Formats: sequence, C-alpha cells, structure tokens
Amino acid sequence: MNPSINCDFESMAALSAQWSGIEACLRRRRAVLTDDEYARALDELEAGRELMAECRTINELSVAVARRFTPFYRDAARCLERIHEIAGYGTLASCLSSLNIAEALFELGHCDEAGVAGPNLVIGRGHIAPLFYACRHLRQGMPLALLATVHEPVPAVVNKAYGFAYGMRHSLGEGVGIALGRAITHPDERVLCVAGDGELNEGVSCEAIRLVGELAVSNLTLVVDNNGRGIDPLPGKLRPGYLAAYFDRVYEVDGHDTRGIAECIREAERSRHSAAIICHTRKGAHSFKRPGQQAQPAHVAAGKAGSCSLTAGLIEEIRDGRPVHVFTADLAARFGLKPADAYCNVGLAESALLTAAIGCPEAALKFVLTDDKYYLNAIDVLHSALIACRNLHVIAARKNGVWGGPTYVSTVFGLLMEETVYELSDPLDLRDCIRRRLATGGNGLYLMYDQPMERILALRENYRRLSDEFYAYQPEYAGGTVILSSEAMAYEAFQVAKAKRCAHVRALSTRPDLAPVRRLLLNADEVIVVEHNGARFNLAEYVESSLLIRVRKVFSDAYEWPTLETFQSAAAPRQLDALLARPSFALADQPLRV
Repeated sequence: MNPSINCDFESMAALSAQWSGIEACLRRRRAVLTDDEYARALDELEAGRELMAECRTINELSVAVARRFTPFYRDAARCLERIHEIAGYGTLASCLSSLNIAEALFELGHCDEAGVAGPNLVIGRGHIAPLFYACRHLRQGMPLALLATVHEPVPAVVNKAYGFAYGMRHSLGEGVGIALGRAITHPDERVLCVAGDGELNEGVSCEAIRLVGELAVSNLTLVVDNNGRGIDPLPGKLRPGYLAAYFDRVYEVDGHDTRGIAECIREAERSRHSAAIICHTRKGAHSFKRPGQQAQPAHVAAGKAGSCSLTAGLIEEIRDGRPVHVFTADLAARFGLKPADAYCNVGLAESALLTAAIGCPEAALKFVLTDDKYYLNAIDVLHSALIACRNLHVIAARKNGVWGGPTYVSTVFGLLMEETVYELSDPLDLRDCIRRRLATGGNGLYLMYDQPMERILALRENYRRLSDEFYAYQPEYAGGTVILSSEAMAYEAFQVAKAKRCAHVRALSTRPDLAPVRRLLLNADEVIVVEHNGARFNLAEYVESSLLIRVRKVFSDAYEWPTLETFQSAAAPRQLDALLARPSFALADQPLRV
C-alpha cells in the first residue's frame, strides 16, 4: 500500500473522530443553546462532513466550514460571553481584558481567520484562546459549532491543532521564554509575545526578561496585559522601571484602545530595538460561572461550599491561638482566605512562595497553599523546603485535568518525602492529618481534591473508618468484588459500588499501610483499583507488589478538559461501570468483611 494513502486514511479517521466528538458535545449542551444556535451548529456539522475529504486537520476543516456561513455573532465581546455561557465555565474576564490587544494583532496581520499567522507571534497568556476563536469567528474562520464546544472538546488553552504556533499544557508562564528562544535564533525577524502581568510573576518569565537585556536581544516586543489581577488581586503593580532595566524601549498605552496598541507595536518594529508595551486594562472576577452557580464563600453552609474553600477555617481551628504564617500563590479565594486574614500572596512566584516559608522561624506553624501544578513548576525548591523546614504544611489543591495538570503528580510528590503523602478530599481528614504532625513538629504534604461538599457529606455518611489511611463502604449484600480507589476517584467509584452493591475502599495516601485491608483484599474474588493516575508506579502497582495479587486496573492518564459538573476525570468511572457490567460479574452469596 502507498504510505501516503495510508496516512491520508489515518488523518481522515482522526478528523472524523474529532468531528464526532464536537457533535456529541453539542448534543450534551443542547439545553443551553438557543434554537437558532443549535440549528446553525447542525448545518455546520453537515457542511463539515461534506468538506472533510478536502481537509487534513481540524483547523483546516474549521476554516472551510466557517467560510460557508456568515458569522452568527457580530460582536467579539458578545461572542466571548456566549462561549462562556454555553460552557458554564472559563476565564471570560481575562479574554475581555485582552480583547483590544487581540484586535490590534488581527489589524496588523499577525493573526488571520486561520489563527496565528506565523511562529513569530507567541501567545503566552495561554488561557485566552477563546478570545482568538471569537475574533476568527467574526472573520469567517471559526464556526459556531466549535465555539459552542470550547472546554470540551475544543481546548480553551492555546493549542497548535487549533491555529496557534505553539501549544501549552497549562495556562501561562512560558511565553516570554519561548519568544526569547525564537528571537535569539531568528535575529533578522521581529518576534512578538503577548503576556499578562500575572504571568510576569513567574520565575521563568523573570529569567527570560533578564536575558533579553543581558543578551542584548533587539528583535523582541513584549505586549503586557496589565490588569492588576491573576485569580486574586496581584500583590503589587507592574513597575515600568523593571521592564526598562532590560528592554530598550518601554511604552504605556490604554489597553482598551485598539489603534493605540497597534501604533505602539508598529513603532516598536520601526525602532529595531527591544520593546515592552504595557497595556493598562481592567479585569473583573477571574472565573466565569453561570448565574445561580457562583462559587460560595467559605463561611456559607458546608453543604454548599467546596472542600478546599474550608481550609482557611481549619487553619484557624488548628492554630489554636499560636503564631501562624500562611503563604499562597494567587489562590487565596480557592482556600477561603479573605482580605482580613493574615496571609501573604506572592502572586505566581511559586519558587519564592516556598523559599519564603523556609525563612520563617522553625518553631512557627507554616502553611503553603496553592495548586499542585505550581509545585511541579518548582519541584526542586519544594524538596529543599521539606528538607530545611519543620512545622511546614504544604497543601496542594488538585482538580484533575485542569490546565493539563500532570496525572503522575502524586507519584512525583511521593518521591520527595520519606513520610506519607496524603491524597484527601474531606477537610476533616486534612485537619486530622495536620494534628498528628503537630505532635512531632513534622512536615506534611497534602493533595486536596477540591470537591463540592455535598459529595464529601455523602462519603462521610456511607463509610466507616478503618485506619488513618482507609475508609470502607460495605453494603449489606456486598459481593465478591472489592473496588479500591484513590481519594481522587472516591465519589465516582462510590456511585458505581452503590449501584453494583459491592464493597469500596478509599485510600487516603499514595503508599498506605495495607494491614487494615489485607484480609479484605486477599479474600476478594476480584480487586479493581481505580485511580486518576496511570498504571505505573501508583496504587495498583503498589497493591500488587505488596500483597502479591493481581488486580484489575481502571485509570485515566490522558489529558481531559474540565466540565461544569466536575473537574474529575470522566474516563475512569465509565471504564469501571463497563467492567462491572460484563456478563461474568456476579454477586457472591456472602458479604466480604474486614
């Protein structure tokens, strides 16, 4: 067979699968689409099937379909609003903040209906991808069908498959460095980078900015959306003098003036010097929610709050009047911290977040609260902090799949400590773990899976505690199958165990002491291990090597975009349900007991 024919066949099959995924998502979102929107989307899907043979990529197909229709939306801001209303989630405020910057890029020809025009434009503010989709839609480059499926399956973070020159697995922090590399290796070409002021807090951004000056890079223009906010308000204002120390020219412009921004970019190109353009913009609340689905503050009833949002209250309870130092990297709101609380927000400077904790008094109680991905960005500094400190409690909020969060994170963290790394979802378990550490002055590393508290309350009601690391659900007529899950997948596994009337055991750490569940697992007809992480070097492998038994593995280590209903992986529960639905699955006559 001709290899090119085989390649075309594979490309066609992949493209067809992508288009089917978009169609399936539209059906799921039918209730939030107007009749006119849904009718247009169906027409576009049909056009896509007709044009598929002429296209090799999803982006080519997107442009081909869009050219057959007049834009459904006529205003970019309204288009962005609908993208987020339909998805029910996203960073609408960030997109609107950069709207005029994007319009200037399209006006100057750096972008067109097919996306970013060339590799010399780097969009470092990765989570504003929907903004470029909206601008393309107005130029007949992105059909409504794709706009209506942003976040699932169309990515909301810049992605090479959807018209960007570079792809990102998470939302920001790398753009300035990418642009630096491009500028160094292409000295006769002008390189343009769009970043946010929060992104410039990142250590990697600071390093790249320093190198622009020290390497005398003269062909780089940095455009900064300066809105004073990340997720939380940033700790301080961006100082033009800081950029002036490394860039030859620094411009300041109204960030909501498209023409003014475009003229600054032109002037920077004409000057043949490195330039930073500070665009002063305004930004509202970071995360979008549909009306009636706004996140609840930490002080509301527990059934309405998220589990991570109760952390601030737990810290107050645990400290019991003792001095405490609390540091966070732009995630105060997620942990329920309020402006009146005594904490230090370092912005997105995750390495400084940890080294600041090292500098605090050894006897003082210290909390570092942020995101698991941020810790992976500063993994060596995290290791240093755990070695150098006492009384340090590092709490990493986890939402599987969000911004491409690595699925192997629990294994990586497990290698940093000789003691247990806990994976938790219930704030009360977090409180108990920290209290046990307080007796010895030891450190703690905790992965907190942010969950709606109604889920946590359901788990509390149905499980009994076996040890510090295990909870068990054993219905009266439990069968011969035992589901063992990491806490990351606890609620999803519980739903399946309840429906199938089989036992479920939740493990609260990466390498738990298996003694309390040894007999239960050894006597089971079948053990199914469910976890978000991949199969290697995780819970399933640990159980097999420790107990010398074979287990069935259900896991999901693929990137999955978040949905409104849950940030948890969707693939693993589907696999588990399918596994237990097989004809060979039967309930035993006698219930299993520990």
